[in-house]
Amino acid sequence: MKKSLVIIAAAFTILLSACSVGGSPLPGEDLILAARKWYTSLDSARVRVVNAHTGEAEQEFVYKYDEKGVMTYSYVGKSDGIYLAQYNNGREQFTNDNGEISALDSSDLRFTAYSRDVPYPMADEGLILFYKRGITSAGAISSDDGGTVVSYVYDVAKLGEYDGEGELTAFSVDYRFDAGGNFVDMSEKTEITVGGETVSHLYTIYIDDRNSVEKVENVVDISSLKDENP
Repeated sequence: MKKSLVIIAAAFTILLSACSVGGSPLPGEDLILAARKWYTSLDSARVRVVNAHTGEAEQEFVYKYDEKGVMTYSYVGKSDGIYLAQYNNGREQFTNDNGEISALDSSDLRFTAYSRDVPYPMADEGLILFYKRGITSAGAISSDDGGTVVSYVYDVAKLGEYDGEGELTAFSVDYRFDAGGNFVDMSEKTEITVGGETVSHLYTIYIDDRNSVEKVENVVDISSLKDENP
């Protein structure tokens, strides 16, 4: 099955919108909660999920809200022979799923328009994961540039069901902030045990082009659709 993309999904969507507060504050908790609110306040951004072992971006999500709060987005995910691209402007959606091109418009019951009120999952604050009840170890240290690195180890048994290949055995996140307490990036380490062998995956999530995306390009080649409807 879509091995690497499923692993990334484990980092993002086991509890993508999860946020659990209460009890004594954890080291760096205030920085993470502020970063989550900051992220959802952006008008546009480019999110890249980079495989730290290869240096390649395996997912890229670009979005922009218009003056009415309607989202236009593009998404590309690729790894191990898997390719998924999608473009949605609130009126129509185009998808390339491993070479199979399809289109939907707002008259189709399967179509979803996204907005500030109904955010695409990767535009929600859960992109910056925080699930306090699932954290087993927490720490924050100062970095050489005057910033802060917050490190959390999560109990995988409390992160919901994992439906990828093998068994999810470990999950941890390092969150980086600059000297002003602003979010820089975050790295998610996942360990999967398959057939008695443990495989480690490390992805870094960058949020670039903050409030500076001028236009979201259609990443799906729809020429074949035009050929079908001359």
